[in-house]
Amino acid sequence: MPYLYERPAPSAAIFPSLLTEASRLRAFRPPFSFTGFFSPEDTLLCVLASEAALARARLPGASMQMDSPLRIAELTAGSGLVGLHLLRIERNSTLLGLDIDRTAVETASANAHLLGLSRRAQFAGADMKSRNTDNLLTGQKPQLLVCNPPYIPEPPGESLAIEAGAGADGAAHVMRAIELARAVKPRALSLSWCSLSDPAGVIAEAERAGYRLNSLFIAVIADGEYSGSVQGYLTGLKTAFLNSSPETLSAVAPDHSASFGFLLMAGEFSRENTGPRGKERDNSSHIQTICSRFARRGIGSLDSIEAPFAVRVWLLDRWDEVRLRAFLHGRDGERNEELENGTE
Repeated sequence: MPYLYERPAPSAAIFPSLLTEASRLRAFRPPFSFTGFFSPEDTLLCVLASEAALARARLPGASMQMDSPLRIAELTAGSGLVGLHLLRIERNSTLLGLDIDRTAVETASANAHLLGLSRRAQFAGADMKSRNTDNLLTGQKPQLLVCNPPYIPEPPGESLAIEAGAGADGAAHVMRAIELARAVKPRALSLSWCSLSDPAGVIAEAERAGYRLNSLFIAVIADGEYSGSVQGYLTGLKTAFLNSSPETLSAVAPDHSASFGFLLMAGEFSRENTGPRGKERDNSSHIQTICSRFARRGIGSLDSIEAPFAVRVWLLDRWDEVRLRAFLHGRDGERNEELENGTE
């Protein structure tokens, strides 16, 4: 598949590149605008999980007919990309997007107008921890709740940038999203986290809130601007799983620029109708196994995963990170069109 920047050598990875899913984002190239910090790989993985979650949210029930508009809420909405993508798929749906950053709210609102979705999308400024967020979600009663939050653990006494830091174990924001889900009871959840941010704890908390993991989406990537800056802290954190084996480093960074690899994760969850989980629904132990094996054995451990939920795995190495950003930030010409159409 031709891309904007050619690779210096063919990829030898055992997994497909996450870049093969980039055509889902073709509507979000300029003049669509992004916020000051935008991580396309996190967003794309969340898009994949959110698409899967739509089917769960559509399931009919006593208070919802199949042709009723679907109510979607997106926390830490940023540019609004994930929620707006879902509005484009679910034609009669409505979206409430919340973000603590007022500039992000303005950006997302402008993007909704650009895409002709202003009548179905509302964006508002709200801190996830605030009572205002509780009230807004209670008023909307979403059937699908989406959250693609910051996930980098913060060492004691340090505060990372707002778009990166998420408490001592990196799970503060996603845990708050689950707490909100417990209160407003959406039919389905789409959540993002990573192997550095207490992955098993996230699943266990979702199960305690009455949500079962149905599908897990994984992308293997190299350390970045924020994750790399706290490597020393991460290596001593029992809830963080990373790998620095030669095989993994060669896969995630053919240019030898990485110190470690880790797993981006996004999950699609549905609400149980039978109350809190029992032992037979302990999916957190399977997530623990996936992550701990990756930490010990590296990327090869992901080649064969046995779990009671669906799992898909991709790789996004340094070269494809660049090409994904180039695609999203726009370029006229034949190569972008070929990527968009998925042609060889």
